[in-house]
Amino acid sequence: MSVPHTIFVATEFGDMPHGRNDKDGKLNGEKFRKEHLLPALAEHEEVLVDFDGAKGCGSSFADESFAGLIDHEGWTKDEVIRRITYKFRFKSVIKNIYKYIDEAEARRLKKC
Repeated sequence: MSVPHTIFVATEFGDMPHGRNDKDGKLNGEKFRKEHLLPALAEHEEVLVDFDGAKGCGSSFADESFAGLIDHEGWTKDEVIRRITYKFRFKSVIKNIYKYIDEAEARRLKKC
C-alpha cells in the first residue's frame, strides 16, 4: 500500500474554503478542483485532502470540489472513493462530502 500524496488545504489553499466558483470568492471549489486536486490526482494514485487547520468548509466548496469530479470531469463515484480520502476534525463535513459524491453519481447514472 502506497502512502497517499497529501494536500494541506489550510496552508496550500486557504483556511476557510467556500463557494462554488469565482463569483463566490477566490477560495472556491472549482479553483481547488482544477488547480490543486486534479493536478495531484494526475501525478498520484491516492490523495489525502487534509483540512486540519481550516476553520470550516463550505458545502458548496465541498460539492464543487469532489462531486465536481463526477459532474464536470467524467469520473465515477468508485474512482473518487478509491483515490481520495479526507481528514478533518469535523466528521460531519466528511460525511457531507460522501453525500455529495453519492448525489453526483446518481445524476451521472440518470444521464446514461
